[in-house]
Amino acid sequence: MAGGDGNRPGSRGYSGGFMTALMLKDLGLAETTALDSHAATPLGTLARNLYENHAAAGNGQLDFSSILQYFHPQD
Repeated sequence: MAGGDGNRPGSRGYSGGFMTALMLKDLGLAETTALDSHAATPLGTLARNLYENHAAAGNGQLDFSSILQYFHPQD
């Protein structure tokens, strides 16, 4: 969510920080490792799907915390 002090990603338009595209990559690596280990990770798969949709909507360069906009769109 936007606001707060200048150190929070939302207060700088979610620019900088750990990009959504990198979070998606890491979630994909984690899912591959889990599948290779025959481990079920339903919440990990859900998180990857959410970040995949968020990145596909043009948010790949934004800080990963920008996913909050998916749940709390700006008016």
